[in-house]
Amino acid sequence: MKKTILAMAVPALLAAGSASASINLYDAEGVKVDASGAAEVQYIQEIGNNRDGAWKLDDGDFAINTEVAVSDKLSVIGAMAFEFEMNDANSNYDKKGIPTGESRSNVENDELYVGFKGDWGQFTAGRQYLLDSGITKDYELSANSFGADYEQAAQVGKYVYDNGTFYGAATYTDKSDGIDDGSPEAINAGNLGDDVRVYEARLGYRFADVDARVYYQKADNVNRNSDDDKDAYNFEIEYAGIENVGLAASIGRTSSDIGGSDTDTDYTSIAADYTMGKTTFAVGYDNKDQEGNTSDVNGYYANVTYALHSNAHVYAEVGDSDGENEDFGYVAGMEVKF
Repeated sequence: MKKTILAMAVPALLAAGSASASINLYDAEGVKVDASGAAEVQYIQEIGNNRDGAWKLDDGDFAINTEVAVSDKLSVIGAMAFEFEMNDANSNYDKKGIPTGESRSNVENDELYVGFKGDWGQFTAGRQYLLDSGITKDYELSANSFGADYEQAAQVGKYVYDNGTFYGAATYTDKSDGIDDGSPEAINAGNLGDDVRVYEARLGYRFADVDARVYYQKADNVNRNSDDDKDAYNFEIEYAGIENVGLAASIGRTSSDIGGSDTDTDYTSIAADYTMGKTTFAVGYDNKDQEGNTSDVNGYYANVTYALHSNAHVYAEVGDSDGENEDFGYVAGMEVKF
């Protein structure tokens, strides 16, 4: 079966012209194979002090997803995905050790998982992304938006359920080295403490034109060999009851106990967009209030997006912050996906 799938998948991928959200490569005998990908390039000057504009290969992704029907109510799934990221221009050197000023790309396997899928939801295990959070409508320049520290890991178990009205998800990550804590092998390796463990949960409810949800993440033993921990929560709400308008707001907090020092940081974000034909305009404001700082930090951004096609768009964005000695930022980019 593997040879049959590959033999049909490669020609189909190369011959694909106009693309949709994904390309179906194979669908027979209860086996489905889809491919998807994206390429995004930007010219960006980030918000900050003494910044300058530079080209950025922001996003390059390629993914293969497989679903195999075991019965009418159960399927097994598998996926692998690769991410193309740009190195810093000064990280490449010629034979004489002189920086070439040329940026190259690394290719990383960012997803590799298997699992089960049915009416009860979906469970997957392996290398995968953790739960999304945040409601901002920016591309790059939301200076203070809420975000938990852990986004992706290799040893992840994830459960997701969505019936259209109620939805929820949970993940458990154990960054284990495979050695018993406190064993001679662990002591020799310098691993005296427990593994880093991350727990997440999300619950949401959709009614009328409202989508509301709460998100929580907790990380134990953040720095191995210590009792450091972090936790974060965020309440998010979106409203789409006005024609061509989208409104969103969120409020959240991250708390960290690192080296015996407790720090709380509060986040607030509001955002809105308006679509007129193929053009979408968006604005947003965010605020960060960190315990111990004498003043909040406020961020602002605005962008415009033009859809060349359902799978291709161009955009431009500006953003600023009232943080000390921070210059405004801007970005222009294009994304093409299939």
